[in-house]
Amino acid sequence: MKNKKAFEISFTTLFAIIVGAAILVLAVYGAMKIGNNQRFTIDTEIAEKILILTDPLQAGFAEGRHGEMEFKQETRINNFCDDAGFGKNDIGVSTKSNIGGDWVLVGGGVQTGGERVPVYNKYIFSRGKVQGKQFYVFSKPFYFPFKVSDLIFLTSNNEQFCFISPPDNIDSELGGMGIPNIKVYDAANSSACPINSTRVCFGSGAGSCNVNVYGTCTTNCEGTYDEGYVEKKGIRYNYANSLMYAAIFSEKDIYDCNVRRLMYRAARVSEVFAEKTDLMNARGCNSKMKADLLTFAGFAMNATEKNVIALNQVAKQVGSAQDLELCGVW
Repeated sequence: MKNKKAFEISFTTLFAIIVGAAILVLAVYGAMKIGNNQRFTIDTEIAEKILILTDPLQAGFAEGRHGEMEFKQETRINNFCDDAGFGKNDIGVSTKSNIGGDWVLVGGGVQTGGERVPVYNKYIFSRGKVQGKQFYVFSKPFYFPFKVSDLIFLTSNNEQFCFISPPDNIDSELGGMGIPNIKVYDAANSSACPINSTRVCFGSGAGSCNVNVYGTCTTNCEGTYDEGYVEKKGIRYNYANSLMYAAIFSEKDIYDCNVRRLMYRAARVSEVFAEKTDLMNARGCNSKMKADLLTFAGFAMNATEKNVIALNQVAKQVGSAQDLELCGVW
């Protein structure tokens, strides 16, 4: 005990311990950064692939198309919307990982996903955050009165929907596409709806479900709800035509944003058709559509979800005028 030198540590040994500890800390930190960066890169790549996969699922000239995407791990697809001008959807992806934690980054912090991938030419309707391993996508064209674009509806295997006594055309349409997480029953058999499914009711049955669809048929529409409103959690979503599906499957902010984008696009397309009438007149195929098209464009330019039903009446008038033309504008 009197020999103090026995407990002395040489400077070289102490320096080696400090340097070794520093190297270990840097190695752990580097591994954390690499792991998080790897997750960020993978998630960004998945978001880009999702957009590529949705290309063939757009309806085109068909009345509707359906497809599926499957991932090995639980995945979150985040949908953001910007309605400036033609606007865009931004898609971000977060994948459940063994690196760090299920949804937590190594070293702390919540995983927000990879880089958001902008989508300028599609209208993606969904909840803001859709999570699952299987994702179901189907699309419908949106006519107003000409084709404006295809609407894409995104859900997952974690979301189950039960349509109760829908109009015949909706029943046959959904049945024809065979979307796994959407079941259709008449009111008498509604007890067969999967447990915890979102119940969607129509007409006289509306008012007692999670989602209630109210609509009217006005122009030889054979039982379909060509306009009306959807009510969810006391919130009203005005719709026209295939926007009914958008109102059922999407959150309010996503819905309102994409509707504003669609109305702006409809206005711009209408202006293009108005210019086309000048060319038609110059070639001897006279058209009287220009004034109607420009009027419609003026109404649609800054229209919102609240204007959809009234604007649908104007769109129908423009469509009727088109039917009377010898040379159709579209």
